[in-house]
Amino acid sequence: MKSRIADSSGFSAFLGIDWSGAKAKSHAGLQLAHAIPGTGVPLRISPPLSKYWSRQQVFDYLVEIAENAKGKDPVLVGIDFAFAHPFADKHSYFPETDLSPADVVSLWAMIDQVNAGQPDLYGGAMFRHAIWGEYYLAPPHYQARHYASRRRVTEIAARAAGRSPSPTFKAVGADNVSTGSLAGMRLLNQLKQQLGARLSVWPFDAIVAGQTNLVLVEIFPSFYFYRLGMVPAKKAAADPAFLNQALAGYGSDGVSADFRAMGHDADEADAIIAAAALRHFSTGSSFCLSADIKLAARQEGWIYGVPFTLPDDFLGML
Repeated sequence: MKSRIADSSGFSAFLGIDWSGAKAKSHAGLQLAHAIPGTGVPLRISPPLSKYWSRQQVFDYLVEIAENAKGKDPVLVGIDFAFAHPFADKHSYFPETDLSPADVVSLWAMIDQVNAGQPDLYGGAMFRHAIWGEYYLAPPHYQARHYASRRRVTEIAARAAGRSPSPTFKAVGADNVSTGSLAGMRLLNQLKQQLGARLSVWPFDAIVAGQTNLVLVEIFPSFYFYRLGMVPAKKAAADPAFLNQALAGYGSDGVSADFRAMGHDADEADAIIAAAALRHFSTGSSFCLSADIKLAARQEGWIYGVPFTLPDDFLGML
C-alpha cells in the first residue's frame, strides 16, 4: 500500500464513532469524539439538530469533513462496526449459494440494495430476505438454516490479543454486532458513491497523498481497554479515573473529574478512547499489513490496532 502517512502529523484530525444499528430515528448510543494531533483529550461532538445523532447525520457530517479536508492532510475516522462478513474460512461470505458477492465492494452494494427504502441506513431487511435471511441468527424466528458462528481473521487475532467482538451473523443479545455492521456497510457503500477516490476505506483501499481526504478504519473500543489489561464492564468506562487511566495508556490527556459519559452504556467514553487510540496507533506502521494476513484482510477487513499476528493454532480457530 502506497502512503506517505508515517506519524500523526500525516492526519489533520482523528474521529472516533461509537456506532448503532438500532431501528430508530436517532440513537443515544451513537456518539462521536474528535481529537487533533498532540495529547489533548478527545472532545465529544454534539449532533447538529437534535439531542441524538442519526446515522444519516453522521453520513452528512463525514461528507462535510471530507470537503473541509481538501488541500489538507486527511482525517482518520474509526467506526465501531464490522466492515465485512467472514470470507477466509469458507472462501465465501455466504457459502451454499452461487449468488454470494465476490468482493467487499459488491457485498456493500448488495446489502444497500436489499435494504433500499429502509430509513436511516437501517440494514435489518437482510434478516427477512429469502436467501440472505438464512444466514443470520435474528428475530423473529431466532433460527437460520445456514447460520454458523464464523470468525473473521482479525477477530481471531483480536481474541488472542485481548478481546474479540461477536460473530457478524449474530443479531441477538447484548453483544449483537450484526445490525450495526449491516447499517455500517450501507454507510460505506453510500460514502463510496458520494466521495469516490477521495475516500479510503482501509485495508481495502490505498491511502494516496494529495487525493485521500478521509480514511475510514474499523474499530473495537472494548479492545482498546482490554489490550491495556482493563475491563470496562458495567459502565466502568464511565468512571473518570478509569477512563483517564486508559487515555494515559494512549498518550492522551484525561477528562475532568466531573466527567459523565453520555449514552446508555457509556458510549461517549468508547468514542473518546477510540479517538485517542486512533491518534496513538497512527504514529506507527499500523497500515502496513503483514504478508500472512493481507489476502484475508482485503476480503474481510481488519480492526485497527489489532496486531498483525495470528495464534499458532489459527487454522483450528476458524
